[in-house]
Amino acid sequence: MLNATARAAATGLPAAIFNRRRILVGLAAASTAAAAPVAVATSAPTEDVTLLRLGAETSALAAAYREAEAARAAIVAEWVPQWPSVPEQIRTRADGAEVAYDLEGLWPDEFIKYWTAGQLRQRAAEYRIPRQFRKGTSPATIVKNAAWMEKFAKEAEANAVVSELYCAERARVREASGIIAARAKESAARLAFVSHVASIMEIKPGTMAGVIVQAEALEAFSAVPPLQRSGDFSLKALENLPAWGERLAASILRIASDAA
Repeated sequence: MLNATARAAATGLPAAIFNRRRILVGLAAASTAAAAPVAVATSAPTEDVTLLRLGAETSALAAAYREAEAARAAIVAEWVPQWPSVPEQIRTRADGAEVAYDLEGLWPDEFIKYWTAGQLRQRAAEYRIPRQFRKGTSPATIVKNAAWMEKFAKEAEANAVVSELYCAERARVREASGIIAARAKESAARLAFVSHVASIMEIKPGTMAGVIVQAEALEAFSAVPPLQRSGDFSLKALENLPAWGERLAASILRIASDAA
């Protein structure tokens, strides 16, 4: 007679998962049998092999997502102190200015806006356009205004250089930190895991073993932040996400009723 390890290998499941499921299925079967008389032997229900195969893959995919998330978080913790702040010279509250994003390329909770080098140079060029003065404007006023415009243009150019240096330092830190690749890896791992869970929940379980596969998938799925659980709208199966819990409950009742 095969021992538990051999039977686990035969199913393709890790021994720990196999043993846990064996215990849970046994408890479920025992509780059902205790509540009903012994029935005439009929063909035993079978489980969808695809569901069992997917269940065996859940742990690895969940671990890959957690590892990618942890790697991204570690980069953020290490490199945020090196992220440059917006220089005072280019800060503004004006409409049309850029919002300073953080290391991950996201907008922070508190917006800080700044002028880009291009915006500063454009504004300086606009001020250099000859103005129409009122009739009778004194030559002294014209000279004074011209001097002011020249001063504004010089300050704008100096601040444009500051803005260029600030943006260059941001780009350098992002590149050196590896955050771009880390975010891409986390996103790919999350999408693979979410797609995997969606595939599991689309299959109708035939036995308690299948129910346990789905329960374990939902338990692992809870680690995904709510706002990221359906971020990819191309995943049609995610449209049924709110009903997953209800479906699982219905499957449990159906299987228990069939066994009664």
